[in-house]
Amino acid sequence: MKRVFALFLMIFCATLTFAQSPEAWTAYEKARYQYNAQNYDDAIPHLEEAVKLSPDFYNAYQMMANAHHQLGNTKKALVNYQKIIDKKDLDEKAWYNIGLLYVDDKQEEKALEAFKKATEINPNYQKAKFQINLLEEGPAINPALRTAIHLYKQRKYQEGLDETYNIKADDIDADVYYWRGNFLKKLNKKTEAIEQYMEAVKWNDNHGEAHAQLGVLHFRKKNYEEAYTYLAKASDLNPDDQELMHDAGTSAYYLGEYLQTIDWLTKYLKKNPEGRAAHYRLAAAYSEMDYEALAYQHLQTSADLGYPLAIQRMEEGFNEYKKIDYTSSTERVTVTRGRKGTLNVDEQRPEADGKKMTKKELKAARKRAKKAAKKARKRG
Repeated sequence: MKRVFALFLMIFCATLTFAQSPEAWTAYEKARYQYNAQNYDDAIPHLEEAVKLSPDFYNAYQMMANAHHQLGNTKKALVNYQKIIDKKDLDEKAWYNIGLLYVDDKQEEKALEAFKKATEINPNYQKAKFQINLLEEGPAINPALRTAIHLYKQRKYQEGLDETYNIKADDIDADVYYWRGNFLKKLNKKTEAIEQYMEAVKWNDNHGEAHAQLGVLHFRKKNYEEAYTYLAKASDLNPDDQELMHDAGTSAYYLGEYLQTIDWLTKYLKKNPEGRAAHYRLAAAYSEMDYEALAYQHLQTSADLGYPLAIQRMEEGFNEYKKIDYTSSTERVTVTRGRKGTLNVDEQRPEADGKKMTKKELKAARKRAKKAAKKARKRG
């Protein structure tokens, strides 16, 4: 599938630097007719004739560069731009297009130079600034996705999705499918989003964010087995992502895999000992396994931290014959504003901070969690 850039054509209103022969001008007009009709293949022979008749016909070179660009002939487009770069003043939009060509040709240093020239001409040229930031930060993303990601940041989700389908076949990779999933999710097309995330992990089974999104979406559909599989994989791929530890533990609980719940949430609480909702969920898991003493420890900690469900249960009076059932919670699974999904509702909301522990209490909470998990593994 051909790749289409949003090219800004100045050539139709530009003043010609040199007088052209009538024959060259006639060929140019024929090319412009075909170009406007998007018949780029038909426009190129006329442009070649125009520059053969008038080698200094720089507007013809520029139109030929754009025609080759539209056809995906990056190198030929660059050749034509090179013939005019040092001989004709270009505006910021032309330099922006040249930068996109260099990105497509994987010449990022030259691309950066072109985008900077665009901003020198127009310091407020936001699209060029965005490309400069991407190149200077050196993100590990498919360069063909730059425009689509820019549209995502602008919340132009349908336009961004359309842009991903304009990417050339040779540039398709796991990230392309992943971003299509992101756009579809934002457009509330969850089933289609799952299909794209699935393609991403088929392409690259180590794509952690695709696994995470699959886990969250399956959880929302109450497909807990699939949710746990993907979230556990995502957490293994991103061991420093604490929220994924929490999400894997929560999905394991709903799946009825309580020992896995305990393992994941214990790891999470080592990093976040004040995670009051996690303490409550851990108490619920211990309760399901009939480890009432351990359940009580975490229920008490959760209540001490101000978690409403734990406080309510403690006020009712702890009864070892009454399970601590987290599935009856009225909390809803949600996702963050950005790309990453999370099931951790309580720990995200600023208004849900609750009480703070002293350093001594934090140390004791960590010790209790570690000791409880060790006992559970021995008994399990």
